[in-house]
Amino acid sequence: MKFSLRHQSTGKVYPYLVPLGGHSMFIGFMRKVHVNNRHGVPSDRPVLLAANHPTAFLDPFLLCTFLDPPIYNMTRGDIFAKPFFRKMLQSINMFPVFRVRDGYTGRDRNDEVFEYCVDKLYHRRVVTIYVEGEHHLEKKVRPVQKGIARIAFAAFERHQLDDLQIIPAGCNYVFGDRPREEAMVNIGQPILVKDYWDDYQRDPAGTIQRLCKDVEIALQSVCYHIEHDSDALLAEQLLTLHRSAHPEAPLPIYAFNSRRFAAEKSVLDRLNALPSDEKNALRERAAPYFSALEKAGLDDAALVNPQWGNGWWLLFLVVGFAPWLLGYLSSWPLVHIIRTIADKKVKKREFYSSVRIGLGLLLGTPYYLLLVLPFLLTGRPAWIALGLMLPLLGWFAQFYMDMWKRWRAARRALTHKQRDALLAQRAAILPPK
Repeated sequence: MKFSLRHQSTGKVYPYLVPLGGHSMFIGFMRKVHVNNRHGVPSDRPVLLAANHPTAFLDPFLLCTFLDPPIYNMTRGDIFAKPFFRKMLQSINMFPVFRVRDGYTGRDRNDEVFEYCVDKLYHRRVVTIYVEGEHHLEKKVRPVQKGIARIAFAAFERHQLDDLQIIPAGCNYVFGDRPREEAMVNIGQPILVKDYWDDYQRDPAGTIQRLCKDVEIALQSVCYHIEHDSDALLAEQLLTLHRSAHPEAPLPIYAFNSRRFAAEKSVLDRLNALPSDEKNALRERAAPYFSALEKAGLDDAALVNPQWGNGWWLLFLVVGFAPWLLGYLSSWPLVHIIRTIADKKVKKREFYSSVRIGLGLLLGTPYYLLLVLPFLLTGRPAWIALGLMLPLLGWFAQFYMDMWKRWRAARRALTHKQRDALLAQRAAILPPK
């Protein structure tokens, strides 16, 4: 990853916090991150990044970590109320938008934000706008708000930016509110604002609406999208079946330009295209299987991947026990504090992962500095090496637990008396291709 372009940022902390803090948080919190078309956002052109918004701060951290140009993120204005938070957020390139539903009624504040965006585009920066207007964990793209089109046309009119473009960016999660999460970040194809300019001069309102619709369609191409809310449960069940049949290797943590998202997107696209009677028939086959699976206390992925319970993984668990124990004991106080605060304070699902990652960044660095310091002060190479390895062992402890849970689930599935019946029931859900 390049670091030079990050230093074009006007946020003083951004060039250091985002690449280093972002990667450390993902290594500790995320099981796997898939990034597609990461170089699809140019560093020398004015770009409006049109993003979805499943979580509070995890989405901008993903985009800022894996995209090279410095990114300026639009953020809800109420969290800028206190000077400390305002300065902190501005230092990492976040700027406020003041929404009526948050209690703001004056236009002057948003006029200033509007000018801020136009100025950044004039200076060929990347401005991210979360175009749905709010965060939500549903696997669905909501209608695009008009603000992005108005900013785009204002910037084009004032500065004649022929290369001004809107690029869709999708942040997708398996769940979105759990630790050891999996994320898929997708960068779509650019939409040139100049292609809409002649129509805008003739019919501003209609062209704004058309551009927003085109952005919405483009965003759907890089996001999970379930057209009907009534299909949400069935969609999750089909995605579970697909993931179990196409298991991901646990390492590396980062995967670039993989087929994972495209394959899962095709599952949802096929579901969206099914007639109602076929969906109902599919529900009638899927529901009993997942109910029986839950009653048996089994996991679908473990059921169809017996290799996870083989002797080689048992050998890994035996050999890795000592480093796991050291990593677990050294990281337990930090993990316990973060989990306790998040569980007690977070009321909305969309904030849970963001709070845990934020606490990890805020508390993790001083925690490990204090933890490692006594080892460094010994002056002994072996102890110094062990101290420096503690953060890595903390990550290994989480990875080890992932593998232990997977091995245990596979062993349970292998020896379960209903295994053959469940596999037959599973095979009947989807017809052979």
